Amino acid sequence: MSPDEVFVFVVSGAAGLVGLFATRLSSLPHVYTRRNPGVGLMHLAVAAAVLWTAYVLRYHGDPSIQGVYVVFYLVMAYGATKLFGQVCAQCYGLRLRSDIYERKNLAGALFIAGFTLATGIVFGGSLWGEADPLSDAEGGWWIPVGFFFLGWFTLVFVTALYLWREPGRFRRQICQERDTAMAWSAAVYVVSTATLILRGVAGDFWGWRHGILGMGTIALMLVGHEIITYLGRSMPERSVLRLVERGLYIGLAVVVWALNRVIDGLYVGG
Repeated sequence: MSPDEVFVFVVSGAAGLVGLFATRLSSLPHVYTRRNPGVGLMHLAVAAAVLWTAYVLRYHGDPSIQGVYVVFYLVMAYGATKLFGQVCAQCYGLRLRSDIYERKNLAGALFIAGFTLATGIVFGGSLWGEADPLSDAEGGWWIPVGFFFLGWFTLVFVTALYLWREPGRFRRQICQERDTAMAWSAAVYVVSTATLILRGVAGDFWGWRHGILGMGTIALMLVGHEIITYLGRSMPERSVLRLVERGLYIGLAVVVWALNRVIDGLYVGG
């Protein structure tokens, strides 16, 4: 490993430690962690994000990523997921310690777990393929890092747009009302948008079509959210609408993913 790679490895490890310290459970009495599904969701989201990155490295990553570089990128994945996923999710108004750990708020845990997993999906996507498949030039760690931050800031922005258009303050809905239906919809939205952003930050880079198509689909998701919010104002029971909303997000993500695969095949084949 070169000196700059060692430096990035150390910084990534430090980011993981900072995230681990910020989300630690050791200072809490056992009564808060016992029978608390939110704690399990936090661990599961981080583990799934790191496993996703391992899958990408194994089956879709650059062939040059071998040996110590696998560990290098897995440590980066853990640090990015903990710090930019789990810790930064609290910027939307939730608090891990008070809301998730102490009050055992499942709705808040669903949202934070969804944003954590979404961050990991974007990071893993930044390692997919090659930056320039038509060139013999070698890349470096700065390429996936750059694309990760581009994708992550996009994720932060589109999540803020979604929450901004929710009827009522997000913190009140999650922390006071503990609206799990709303939390599930928000979690499915951020994970679905992450799969679309993934196509924009992933190689092999054949142009900006993936990113443009993904952002257009996210816009459709937000339009769908707006329509469902409008319809929900006249309905006392909105659980059915929330189910439709989640189905819309998942359906759009699957359709666009399949469409991208077909177009990629035609492009490469041509």
